[in-house]
Amino acid sequence: MRHLLRTLMATLLLVGSLGLAALPARADAFDDARAAGLIGERADGYAAVVDPSAPANVKALVNDINTKRRAAYQKIAGEKGVPVEQIGAITGEKIIREILQPGMYYMDASGSWKQK
Repeated sequence: MRHLLRTLMATLLLVGSLGLAALPARADAFDDARAAGLIGERADGYAAVVDPSAPANVKALVNDINTKRRAAYQKIAGEKGVPVEQIGAITGEKIIREILQPGMYYMDASGSWKQK
């Protein structure tokens, strides 16, 4: 099991870095919006707007990122023979634990936004 998790994480990091390298401006906009508290991370591995009244461009950015994440999760899940939800949950946990900086938002198990 531990080996499977390491393999999944390595694959996720590779897929993620490839996607970000292809669209650096989009990644910068996402990171900026996340740092500004407009976008947060959910435990299921997807992003969400923190404030429902966020501007349309922020909502579009979240939709775009989640579409790319969903495709990557589906690809990895198919290769590894595990449920796509498992890939999303592993990634969500890693993003919240290792990537989010203090002050950035994540959604807790009750569905409430919390600052790291």
